[in-house]
Amino acid sequence: MATTKAKEATKVSARAKSPAAAAAPKKKPAPAVTVKTGTNGMKKTFSNTKNTCKVTFSLPHEAVKDARSVCVAGEFNDWNIYAHQLKRRKDGSFSMTIELERGREYQFRYLIDDMYWENDWAADKYVPSAFGDCDNSVVVV
Repeated sequence: MATTKAKEATKVSARAKSPAAAAAPKKKPAPAVTVKTGTNGMKKTFSNTKNTCKVTFSLPHEAVKDARSVCVAGEFNDWNIYAHQLKRRKDGSFSMTIELERGREYQFRYLIDDMYWENDWAADKYVPSAFGDCDNSVVVV
């Protein structure tokens, strides 16, 4: 009987943390991974703690010229042209960041001045649009 109690006491003490282990700092998650495509293209920041990716959509000044507004519409916002309006930057480009669910591909296009559509020059790929003789940009996250 004494032997059984000794074995149980050994098991309990083996599970208990030592003071040094209890005081050790907790490991921080690895930093997010950032991927940039092209010189003026999309920037993707993959989260290590959530199943999401922050995608920065941007159009260079050469693509927008003297545009007053640029919106991005796509599968991530049910093609709502008013849901995500890009902000003008000091260099004349437009950009904004949207958090998207990982493991998916999203078709999208930019609408400039509510008049004409533009593809992303640095899209991951392009697919034929169901509307008209054009392609949609695709971001893969």
